[in-house]
Amino acid sequence: MVADSLSFYEHEAWIRDVAVGASFAGAPTAAMAMRQGVKAWIAHEAGPGKDEAGVSGLPFADRYGVPAAAIATMEARLGDGRTLLTGHVSRVNRSAERLGVCAGQTGDQAARLMLKAAPGELRDFSGLIDEAIHELAATPNGKIYACWSFSRVARAHPDDVFCVASHGAKTMALYALPIRPKGLICNDGGRGLDDSGIEGLAEMARHGLAAVAVSSASARIGDALSTYHDGIVSTANEPARAKGVAIGMQAAEAARLMLG
Repeated sequence: MVADSLSFYEHEAWIRDVAVGASFAGAPTAAMAMRQGVKAWIAHEAGPGKDEAGVSGLPFADRYGVPAAAIATMEARLGDGRTLLTGHVSRVNRSAERLGVCAGQTGDQAARLMLKAAPGELRDFSGLIDEAIHELAATPNGKIYACWSFSRVARAHPDDVFCVASHGAKTMALYALPIRPKGLICNDGGRGLDDSGIEGLAEMARHGLAAVAVSSASARIGDALSTYHDGIVSTANEPARAKGVAIGMQAAEAARLMLG
């Protein structure tokens, strides 16, 4: 099964299926698919960035015997699942290796080998993944929040800025637009093929919303607090630049400027 995000596997069971999803291959995204019992999965390397967070889902999957692999950062588009099939595998976990999956194979070849995996099972990861929404600052102009993905935000926040730990591809914008934050900061995911990891910033600009990405080398993708505390701005859209955000700026400073 191929999708533009591993979040697409959250809502029904997939115990006999291999999930290919153009999310970063981190523990939070892996958990989305593994909760619903996928028997194996493939995602995007996304850098892999600071502390190799972009592939942290591979050892996480190994803890449960789930085969997993990541496609090389510059060979596939974040948010575009079909490109994972033609890109080449850069990382595999031990469970995938036992099925014959190895670096250099195409995603399609790896996925077909993963069909040999045993059926999956539904799992509960309560307490293992930080999916909370953290309030980091409250000002007269609004609040600054951090959460790992906009998929976890349930209502509009037109007065607030969000630091999210997901990539900045078009799928991010699809989740962010209903929230309509005053500003957002995401991870560039190593940019990926065709700069796909930051495509969503232009979509936000078309709606007049400020959006910024921090370098995957500066902040751990999948870790919202790292986005805020460690992130260094690598790109910003026009509404963000109009508020004074500049490349090389600390994410915390950029967040406060976007509140202004």
